[in-house]
Amino acid sequence: MKDPEKDFQIFVNTKPRKVPGPSISFEQVLAEAGLNTAGQDLNLYDVEWVHGNRAGTLTPGQSVPLENGMRFDAGKSNRS
Repeated sequence: MKDPEKDFQIFVNTKPRKVPGPSISFEQVLAEAGLNTAGQDLNLYDVEWVHGNRAGTLTPGQSVPLENGMRFDAGKSNRS
């Protein structure tokens, strides 16, 4: 069984980060990316993740189980 208190080494927009597990939310990734989303529509942001040969996207309110070495890309959406 994984230790839920364990810290995970991940990358957010190529910067290494140590974050507590066992999972990370869309909102936490945006905060780790240093994006100030206060008062903004979170649907204006994109979060994508990659780990090995698996990849996915997160939307507001979603989270993903953490694994060491995961890479997250977070930023303003290109959609209008």
